[in-house]
Amino acid sequence: MLTTQSYLIALLLYWGAAIGGVWLLKRLWFAVDLGRGAAAMLGGIAGLLLAPAFPGEGVEILAPALIIVIFNILFGEGMASAAWPGVWLAVGAIAGAVVGVWWRRRGLPATT
Repeated sequence: MLTTQSYLIALLLYWGAAIGGVWLLKRLWFAVDLGRGAAAMLGGIAGLLLAPAFPGEGVEILAPALIIVIFNILFGEGMASAAWPGVWLAVGAIAGAVVGVWWRRRGLPATT
């Protein structure tokens, strides 16, 4: 069984890979300035990848919500066990899209 420290290290490695992946998406897919839709999509992808959730009731380990939702649907008790992590996943995607649009607007030059 993995220890709490090994779970935290794995989660940090996952988040590092997710941040690196989003950075590569921005650099390779969106070489020009992001439009509002592209910024929202990139933020939504980041939110999907970075949203944390608890795997289940009574489990005190934090894990990526995307992984938990997929594994609970495929190998767990189905949609019922994936509902609460799915909420975290949806909130992460929405928050990521909002932050992506905000980040784009923050970087635009002021017009008079």
